[in-house]
Amino acid sequence: MKLKISFIYCILGLFAFNGAAQEVVDTNFENKKPHEALIYPNPLSGENFTVKSASNIKKIEVVNVIGKLINRTENNGFALHKLPINIGNCDKGIYLVKVTFDDDKSIIKKLLVK
Repeated sequence: MKLKISFIYCILGLFAFNGAAQEVVDTNFENKKPHEALIYPNPLSGENFTVKSASNIKKIEVVNVIGKLINRTENNGFALHKLPINIGNCDKGIYLVKVTFDDDKSIIKKLLVK
């Protein structure tokens, strides 16, 4: 019996690690800090991801770990809290996403591309 339960926990752990259990995204930003951002899906297996924040987003920059700019998206004065980003067909690896807000404060988040 213990072997069956252990096997079930192992299978559930694999699903959570591979992203199946990570599909549920908390998009409620009413109680979040003003300079927070959510990047989803993360890890990314396609070419498009979304950045969402409670604050207005001014600019998003995506760079690889050696500092090469992959994508730069600027908001032209609109009050946007959610921006879709297309990074094209990037290599697998870790990328850094810099989100700059209307008040010129910024944060950096990690994005994993599978």
